[in-house]
Amino acid sequence: MTADPVTDDLAWWRAHATAPDADATALRALLVRLKTWKAEHDQDRARQGPFQQMAWDWVFGDEDEKVAEATRQIEDVLAEA
Repeated sequence: MTADPVTDDLAWWRAHATAPDADATALRALLVRLKTWKAEHDQDRARQGPFQQMAWDWVFGDEDEKVAEATRQIEDVLAEA
């Protein structure tokens, strides 16, 4: 069984978040993948009814928050570069 690509991306970010020599190209690519995941996630959620959205949030809420936080952190790192 393979891990979810966003899970792998988040793990990579946690491992490299404090690296002083972060590769800007790799960070930009990661940022694109995370933003794409978030946009697709939000579109999928929007197609759900109210009850399904509540269940969706229960299932995917933690991952959504982690992606949003990582996105903010990566944007901050790139802005400082």
